Amino acid sequence: MIVATMTLVVLVLGGGSGFSFDMYRKAAEEVIQDKQIVKQIKSVTKAADKEMKNWQKDANKIAKQIVEMNQNYDLARTDIEPFLNQVDSRRNKFQEKLIQLRFQAKDLMSHEEWEAMYAQLE
Repeated sequence: MIVATMTLVVLVLGGGSGFSFDMYRKAAEEVIQDKQIVKQIKSVTKAADKEMKNWQKDANKIAKQIVEMNQNYDLARTDIEPFLNQVDSRRNKFQEKLIQLRFQAKDLMSHEEWEAMYAQLE
């Protein structure tokens, strides 16, 4: 049950709640001169926000399931592992999607623009 409880803590505290890609949109507007590229970057960041919100909803559902499992003291580790493996797989897919979106945004701008944009985010 310790594994389930720790997973719950990670999901609830590390699920990305309240995070938004607004700061990336604002930095792109300030750094990038080409308005068409800014528009494309805004589209990518909106997709990233959507992914983040979908993950947060999924994480909340997972957390509830973990609480339910944690209350069942008869569950063995072998009963819980398939669920936790599924959770891990879904988290990995979420992270891969965000990485793809990041590279998509990066490919839209020059190296100098990318560096300047991230300098504003620090």
